[in-house]
Amino acid sequence: MEKIWIIQDSPQAEITALSKSLSVSPVVAGILWRRELRTMDAAKEFFNPSVEHLLDPFGMLNMDEAVKQVKKSLDDQTPILVYGDYDVDGTTAASLLHLFLQSLGAKSEFYIPDRNTEGYGVSNKGIDYAVSIGAELMITCDCGITAVNQTKYAHEQGVRVIITDHHIPDPVLPPADAILNPKQEGCGYENKNLCGAGVAFKLTQALAQYLDLPERQSLDFLDLAAIGTAADIVQVTGENRIIVGEGLKLISQGNRPGIKALKKVAGVTRDEVTVADVLFGLGPRINAVGRLGEATRAVRLMTASTQAEAQEFSAVLNSENEARKGVESGIFDEAVRLANSKPDPRSKRSLVLYQEGWHHGVIGIVASKLKERYFVPTVIIAVNDGVGKASARSISGFDLHAAFSKCADLLVSYGGHMMAAGMTIDPANLEAFEERFQVIAQEQISDEMMRPRLKIESALDFNDINTQLLETLRRLAPYGPGNMRPMFYSDNLEAVGYPRPRIVGKDHLKLKVKQGGRVMDAIGFGMADKMELLYANRPLEMAYVLSENEWQGRKSIQLELKDIRLMN
Repeated sequence: MEKIWIIQDSPQAEITALSKSLSVSPVVAGILWRRELRTMDAAKEFFNPSVEHLLDPFGMLNMDEAVKQVKKSLDDQTPILVYGDYDVDGTTAASLLHLFLQSLGAKSEFYIPDRNTEGYGVSNKGIDYAVSIGAELMITCDCGITAVNQTKYAHEQGVRVIITDHHIPDPVLPPADAILNPKQEGCGYENKNLCGAGVAFKLTQALAQYLDLPERQSLDFLDLAAIGTAADIVQVTGENRIIVGEGLKLISQGNRPGIKALKKVAGVTRDEVTVADVLFGLGPRINAVGRLGEATRAVRLMTASTQAEAQEFSAVLNSENEARKGVESGIFDEAVRLANSKPDPRSKRSLVLYQEGWHHGVIGIVASKLKERYFVPTVIIAVNDGVGKASARSISGFDLHAAFSKCADLLVSYGGHMMAAGMTIDPANLEAFEERFQVIAQEQISDEMMRPRLKIESALDFNDINTQLLETLRRLAPYGPGNMRPMFYSDNLEAVGYPRPRIVGKDHLKLKVKQGGRVMDAIGFGMADKMELLYANRPLEMAYVLSENEWQGRKSIQLELKDIRLMN
């Protein structure tokens, strides 16, 4: 489907003035201006993120009480149970908190619920495990903010509860001994975009201060916090930019046995690890064991103390990731066939699919892929043992959580946010849910909303592409929501040279592109369908990001294409 190009409107006079004041090119000045980095001090702070600019952890509501509760268990020498969620964010959060508590001499144990038998969130089974090991304190990671009944049950068993979470709270909070969540009402903590691992890290930072320990004792776990932050797709700005940036440095150094082994099996070999390496290399392997089995294995990898143990568990994670790909591929193919048997999803402004026997551990990935294929809000429901469990993904402008709330009488439970959500449903209500969800979508979604958008920085002349620009773009990283990789467009282009444009791999378009007297290498991943445009004998315009390609020891700048259009 045709993409909408949104070229950001920027006042050229202000950009010219900024270019002169900072002694940078107009292209770079435009990038900085659009990120509101309009003074030398602001630019310096952005380009040099430092742990010195991390926020005071005691600015988070209830942090004082949380550290006191931990100190009590340390003084009493009673075990502490760290209870994490089974995804990347939850397992990295649990790993870093568990390791930090051990570094304090705490008797720390960890628990990750089984996705298949316990489901999401705090379970009574996990609380019973806390009791069995003699734990008098349980600290949740990336979950617990809705665990009202479970917290009451824990108290009945003599277990105190600290909740660390980042999900949107319900009106009624659990009666925990302390709740750390920047989104809870009354919390003045500036960074509302922390992920679960980020909140857990802030607790370690506060404990280090409270116990008068070296700051490094907490900062050494930023590698795990960075993986959770990058994988959870939260805003990579402000404090999160520092967490990810500093954490990627630790990941690159590879001092943690588990992360070093995981990098190896994931094929992450570059000297400087990027967010993309986390998203497409490390994160999927950590997630895989929670999707198909016991996520405890991910924590065992990240907390491994020897390289032998790390290699053992990294091989398990890699194997499970391959198995996950097979299960996911089968469900995706079946889902496409099912979607094709229904009325066009774009006419219904939505896609709801359900099937007996689908593995609910991978339906979130399938929902994401189908959303990209049809570009409508997509709900995928796996029905097993008389229960339907769903994952949903949305398009910009359509609030999934709000839509689910309008179907609440048909659902057993639901949660999430605007762009991603989940729910549980009685199979008897599936048809009614599909019909109501379609009505809601048709009322709210316009034709224009169903067209993907490319947010483009500005036009770029090939003569302005050089190593200096590439170095500036490299320093803009880490990229992510709030600081996306800059995308440019160029016009009056033609495909030229030898070899001619060709398809490489499964469906990737590789070619050389000429503008004036300058020729650039270009590649369009998954863009084989654009080949016919190259032979139309008309000038082209292309949207792209700049990247560095290395082949046989030679590095060159290439265009990583995002779209190709014929000029009018």
